[in-house]
Amino acid sequence: MRNLASLRSPRIAVLALLPALLLIVLAAPCQAQEKATATAPGGANATLIEPGDAMRTVQSVVLFGLVSLAPVALLMITPFVRINIVLVLLRQALGSPQVPGNQVLMALSLLLSALVMRPVGERVYHDAVEPYMAGKANAMDSWNVGAKPIKTFMVEQILRTNHQDYLWSIYQHSAESKAGLADPEEPDQFPLGVVAPAFILSELTTALMIGFYLYLPFLIIDLVVSSVLAAMGLFMLPPTLVAMPVKLIVFVLIDGWLLVAEMLLSGFSVSGA
Repeated sequence: MRNLASLRSPRIAVLALLPALLLIVLAAPCQAQEKATATAPGGANATLIEPGDAMRTVQSVVLFGLVSLAPVALLMITPFVRINIVLVLLRQALGSPQVPGNQVLMALSLLLSALVMRPVGERVYHDAVEPYMAGKANAMDSWNVGAKPIKTFMVEQILRTNHQDYLWSIYQHSAESKAGLADPEEPDQFPLGVVAPAFILSELTTALMIGFYLYLPFLIIDLVVSSVLAAMGLFMLPPTLVAMPVKLIVFVLIDGWLLVAEMLLSGFSVSGA
């Protein structure tokens, strides 16, 4: 019994010391802060954050928030949606769903989108970013000036594809129409919150239409190959096994990738480019 009591006594002592150790650990930072406050000039007022530092912190948070929204902006205001969907449908029409890979199509879509949006980006930089960095314009004025060429680009693509009815359909569900304001008379007068979803819907419709046209020649090749195999009595041979190399060689001989890229680039109009 004495041995058991001697073994338990150190454990009990350690358990009794744990609350005291926790209090010491928690009190150490408070004591250090009190000492720093006492030694700093001005006492407690020295620990307050200056307005300039707070403003810089807020600006940094806003900047990081805008950077995190970059993928959303890439989908909203650029031709990336149309180009990427067309390239994916083209890959499926070729009969090779894994070649080229998604990374290759993504990179090609980004490069073609950057080529289309370069004139717009240059105007935004010269008209909005440079005056703001030079201190000649505030954030709100720079935003209004920078958003104008982007909205003009999206409106031009909507009108080019004859989807201006998308603007009116979305405008009827917007807050501006329910506020009793005067309806826009020109497409440029629609707010950016209406133009952006109408642009995405227009791009989706146009991309599917282009994909339909790209599917037709490959569908004809599939039908011809199937008819030839059926006429030869080769019913056990899958038609896709013979049609895929035929589609690949035909697509390569006509420089299909270059033709599709030129078609996608020519489908976008940029005023003042």
